[in-house]
Amino acid sequence: MPCIPPPRLRRRALALLSLGLAGCNAGVGPQRLDLDQMGYADALGEGLKRQMLLNMVRLRYADVPTFLSVSQLIAGYQVQATGQLGLNAYPNAAPGNYATVGGTVQYTNRPTFTFTPVTGQRFAQSYLRPLAPAELLSLAQSGAPVDLLFRLGVQSVNGLPNGATQEGQAQAASGGFMALMHALRTIQAAGAVSLRFERGKAGPRVFLVLGDDRSTAGEAARQVRRLLGLSPGMPELEVVYGRIPRGHGQVAVLTRSVLQVLYDLGGQIEVMAEDVARGETRPTDPGERLIRVRQGDRAPADAYAAVTYRGRAFGSSKATLPPRAPSPSCMCCRCWPRAARASRRRS
Repeated sequence: MPCIPPPRLRRRALALLSLGLAGCNAGVGPQRLDLDQMGYADALGEGLKRQMLLNMVRLRYADVPTFLSVSQLIAGYQVQATGQLGLNAYPNAAPGNYATVGGTVQYTNRPTFTFTPVTGQRFAQSYLRPLAPAELLSLAQSGAPVDLLFRLGVQSVNGLPNGATQEGQAQAASGGFMALMHALRTIQAAGAVSLRFERGKAGPRVFLVLGDDRSTAGEAARQVRRLLGLSPGMPELEVVYGRIPRGHGQVAVLTRSVLQVLYDLGGQIEVMAEDVARGETRPTDPGERLIRVRQGDRAPADAYAAVTYRGRAFGSSKATLPPRAPSPSCMCCRCWPRAARASRRRS
């Protein structure tokens, strides 16, 4: 008479086999997709922040900036599993081998990354060409602080100069420019800033609408017109690129390139006095800073971004940012690529 394994042992063998096969698929499929999508997105964001900070430091020390973009990312997974279940009967059965379980598992992960250096014409269009004024205003309309955008990406507005670094010397922004930024920020906080686009024979035109003078931001709107030398009550202002307006009712915005933005921010990085004495870099720009980057043996524990250059750690701490204000590094990483793409389309 055959010797059949007890039901209890058969149930155990089936349970072990089911668990083994289920373990092969754990973490592969929708769960793996969710984890990897968030993981790769976070890694790309952190890499972009660190690349921007490293180039600021390089420019601070008169070094050559380098830009590398991830043009392709492919993550492939393969899982193969086999299982065997055996039940032994008389005469082969013995007290220790009523049931046998066996299987094999093979897991393959092949992530592929393609990096492309930004050089030549693409470098010139992305980082050397001035940003489009219309795109800066579009970013402000999307919620980015208009005063921070202009202080980073604008050289002057209707001849009112912004702070800049010229020939290694820091120049503070004019009082008129800072007053203009405060007034524009007030109008933006009241939700009164809007844009109007118009197609003309010479190309697209963009108009800045400041809202009604009788609104809550009416005094700020009147101050903007006074600072820009425009007629009182003018409802909208045409925005053009340049240092001086060419016609009545125009606002001339002289923008910077992304490389200029990084160079000016690099001048605010704290450096060692020994480096300045050796002539490796210029002194840190005086006055208010849009970004605070310190150097030392190790980066701050709460660093927004940190890099290593010449054996030293450079880190930007979140604690140095104003409440609810986006980091200038974040503005460079997220906003400038969009504006730079618009500049390429304009050309």
